Amino acid sequence: MKVQLQLFLCFFKLGFIAFGGGYSMIPLVEREIVGKLQLMDQQTFTDIVSISGGLPGAVGLNVAIFIGYTAGGILGAFVGAIASVLPCLIIIFTLMTLFSNISDLPAVQKAMDGIRPVVVALIAYASFRIGKTAYEAPPYLILTAISLALCLFLPALPLPAVVALGIVTGLIITFARRRRWH
Repeated sequence: MKVQLQLFLCFFKLGFIAFGGGYSMIPLVEREIVGKLQLMDQQTFTDIVSISGGLPGAVGLNVAIFIGYTAGGILGAFVGAIASVLPCLIIIFTLMTLFSNISDLPAVQKAMDGIRPVVVALIAYASFRIGKTAYEAPPYLILTAISLALCLFLPALPLPAVVALGIVTGLIITFARRRRWH
């Protein structure tokens, strides 16, 4: 039960301070789960983020559920989900009552202007951290470039197709390497 309490407090706290959600909260989750609480190692965390990003749904929620399950079983998965959603509900209900009255204020607009670049930086940082462990061989770096190009230049291409490309390419690379070694 100690792990589930740690998971709840971690995701509940991060839910209140992680602006931008999704990938922008990954460095904060990593710092807490891998660094401070030591509930898993870096490679397991990276694998969870990679898998969660390829699944349908909100990546932050997927990560919380997957980390919860890995560290605390089925109960941990439920705790991770509830703890990551609860702050959003509290914040959204509070903001929807306040924001409709103050959204036109210049100070609020300037604050939002300041938050956007920080969220972009957090997403870039998460990409860098995940990328450091994702490249075992040059083909994976090439796959990253191709995937990015597909997303940028073919925006109508469904993202699951890009993920499927990654899965198929990863399998081909793995099997090709095994055949070369045997």
